[in-house]
Amino acid sequence: MYLQFGHGMMSLSEELLSAWRSGGVILSPRDLDVDQLKRTATMAQTSGTEALLDPQCYAHDADREKLVTKEYWKEYRALATSALTNPANAGRVLEKLAKLAKDVGVARHILPGLMAPSVSEDWFALQEVMIAEAPRHFSGQPLLATVALSDVALQDDVQVEAVVERAAEWNVSGFYVVAETPGAYLVDSPVWMANLLILVSGLKLLNKPVIVGYCSHQMLALAATKADVIASGTWLNVRAFQNEKFYERDEDEVSRRAKGGWYYCPAALSEYKRTFLDAAHKSGVLGDMQPSPELECGYAAPLFAGPRPTAVIGWGEPEAFRHYLCCLRSQFRLSRKPTFDATIGEHHRLLDDAAKLLNTLRSNGVFGQDREFTDYVDVNRSALALFVSARGARMRREW
Repeated sequence: MYLQFGHGMMSLSEELLSAWRSGGVILSPRDLDVDQLKRTATMAQTSGTEALLDPQCYAHDADREKLVTKEYWKEYRALATSALTNPANAGRVLEKLAKLAKDVGVARHILPGLMAPSVSEDWFALQEVMIAEAPRHFSGQPLLATVALSDVALQDDVQVEAVVERAAEWNVSGFYVVAETPGAYLVDSPVWMANLLILVSGLKLLNKPVIVGYCSHQMLALAATKADVIASGTWLNVRAFQNEKFYERDEDEVSRRAKGGWYYCPAALSEYKRTFLDAAHKSGVLGDMQPSPELECGYAAPLFAGPRPTAVIGWGEPEAFRHYLCCLRSQFRLSRKPTFDATIGEHHRLLDDAAKLLNTLRSNGVFGQDREFTDYVDVNRSALALFVSARGARMRREW
């Protein structure tokens, strides 16, 4: 798992990557100035992990200050979208991006990609001119094509398959997938979820690395696609992608903040305010919410040490973030099994176990409110069935 960098994540990134000694971080020009980009990349490399730089060219009219003041973004914003399909103009953007990447110390490169409202020939033209021009600027280093689809495009089977078919012709080393979510966090559309699995598996079947950005625990099913990396972060806006975050407004850091942070219960695939952990403590089911030892994450241990969880001093948002990311990393690593069918079976087991625990917790007065997974268990079950129908035979053959 990679960290999807967001607001205020420098110290957290250093702590986790130094402990993990694997994975990496996807740097955010929206949230970091050039010096901070350099420091974070150096930290990652010192930890034996990878730093990637996401150009974040999803919205051509974005106005987030730190983002649009980068030199490559000035070039990008100064040109009309149609003008960017001119190789010389695309080259101007890539030249500045390559200079920044070299200064930061990035060795594998995510290429600029516009968020596709729909998958059209105009969108392909912009993708393909960036891919064609990039080798002139990145000195033979590995290139990752950005595949960024709107929630509307992702729910259209024809558009999803068109991307996979066209991507087979692209001269890149791999893919960076960004899928816009229909809502602010968890996704209630089985078709959206199924088509994400179909898209990622289709790209992976091209025998190239695939990184999926802006992931939450709902995306653990991506293990069945053989995706190489999922990326996630602290606030909801780095666990679910929406273009809004690239516009200048005082939204940082997410709505629905809970005092003391949200506790992620990995067995229930749900998050809970500490006041509801008190309810679990009172009703005797708090122990059922504790992470299993195989997840190897001790950040939440104080919540289960004896006193009411709200009485625990020194456990708040920073610890909640570290706990979430540590658990998600372990769950993703444990999710892939030796065969495709075993992996699908593991995800059905995960959903079945979550449904049982959620029923127990709810009957004892423990609720996750808008971060509870009860309404999403069947979404993922349906998505898995649709995915197996569409890709199962080939995934079994090529696992």
